[in-house]
Parts: sequence; structure tokens; C-alpha cells
Amino acid sequence: MVKNQVENRETLIRLIKRAIELLCEKNISSVVVLSSYKINSVLKDNFGLNIKVDIIGRILSKVAKLNELKRLNTNIPKYKLKISKVSSLQFF
Repeated sequence: MVKNQVENRETLIRLIKRAIELLCEKNISSVVVLSSYKINSVLKDNFGLNIKVDIIGRILSKVAKLNELKRLNTNIPKYKLKISKVSSLQFF
């Protein structure tokens, strides 16, 4: 069962990475604002997946911490990501 949880987590991280890439592809400006709600919306629209927002938020906060993304002062955690840095994002 532990192995299955690890595989599910890795799959989820890959999906979140793809969702961030899609957000950046469709963005016009040089900076994109990431939030768990936006990522969830992309996953629903493009992959038909409905993942709990709090799970996405936990992974997003770890990614933000790893990559030193700036957190915006809002009630819902949001992070600024420069589009030029997307290819070098660390997820582990």
C-alpha cells in the first residue's frame, strides 16, 4: 500500500507540473500567479480530474518553498512565477 501511495503522489506531482506548464503557455505576461484553485481548474478542464484543493495546495507550497517563489499577501496562498523559470522548476 505504501508503494501505491508513492506512485499516486508522483502521478499527482506530474499532473500539477503539467497544469503549471499549461497555465504558463496560455499566459500573455511574463509572470503567472499560481494558486491551488487555478491548478485545480486546469486539471478539471484539461484532464477531467477533480482533486481536492487542499492536497494541491500542500504540493504547491512545497514547490514554492523549493523554488523560493514569492508569496502574495492574500487569504488564499498565491505565488508569483516568472514564465522564464518554468523549465527549471524543482518538484522534489
